[in-house]
Amino acid sequence: MSWEVKLDTSRARNMGEVFRITPSLREMYLFNEDFYPPRGADVEIVGMYFMALVSIDHRLSRPGRPYEDVLHGKLYHGSDLLYKLAIVKFSEDPDFFTPQRLSSITLSDFCKVFNTSKAKVPDPEVRTALLRDLGYKIVRLYSSSFNEFLKASNERIRGTLSKPGIVDNLRVFRAYEDPVEKKSFLLVKFLKARGIFKPIDLENMEVPVDNHLVRIAYRTGLVEVQGDLWKKIYLGEEVSQTEDTMLRLTVRQAYKLVALEAGVDVGLIDDYLWNTGRTICTRERKPECSKCLFKDFCRAFKEPGKYMVSEHKYLNTWYY
Repeated sequence: MSWEVKLDTSRARNMGEVFRITPSLREMYLFNEDFYPPRGADVEIVGMYFMALVSIDHRLSRPGRPYEDVLHGKLYHGSDLLYKLAIVKFSEDPDFFTPQRLSSITLSDFCKVFNTSKAKVPDPEVRTALLRDLGYKIVRLYSSSFNEFLKASNERIRGTLSKPGIVDNLRVFRAYEDPVEKKSFLLVKFLKARGIFKPIDLENMEVPVDNHLVRIAYRTGLVEVQGDLWKKIYLGEEVSQTEDTMLRLTVRQAYKLVALEAGVDVGLIDDYLWNTGRTICTRERKPECSKCLFKDFCRAFKEPGKYMVSEHKYLNTWYY
């Protein structure tokens, strides 16, 4: 099998220029009490809340099985529903998110919080195990304290063997072992937006590569895939773990280049693209291209029959 994956530097410059002149870039608001703990809540429990939620925030909707429900007259879908149910639990019982409680969480405990009569979380056994692993290791390695975990990160995203950063230290947890570090950088972005983590090495920040960002990269041509691997993507066939990792690392590198070209924080770019993927450049092969800022140089807009693909298929993972 022969294939090639590469980023298109000219399209990275084009996308960077779009971001440079776009006035509507806004950081994700992490104080929305519909999903997150209130401003002024204790940092210890807020930090654990985000560590726990990010650790289980992966592939919530599956083909034919959307994770969604209407609560108090409002439809919540995917991660929105996950966080909505979590903040309800937080309001009732914030100690649920302490390391001690997470270290002994049962499948029944998990399902009572994150399932509804209509919405069932896929692979609840896996997510329960990830939370139990997280709680147990915070207890054993960091004296049951999120603040001790944060202190051990030396105000850095990445560090050295003697002074590791937060992404380095996250690798000990099963939920955060992903080689592309999607959940790790998502957690960093959340903690940074809450003012909990203030890294001194922002140059080491990367986008958390989720499926929306992958899809946009393929469609715009920011990342070009050739050979047998493109056939797999186009036909919706499962890719291997090695292929998945190489694809996502290239996508991550591409958006870092976009951020450098734009002179914009990668977190802002991630927020904008994530929202675009959910509302405009959706998985369906008829997205709302008229609303897209990238249509002037997008391959899929010009040749939809050839390039209007979804993200590549790799379902059996808890990495993203």
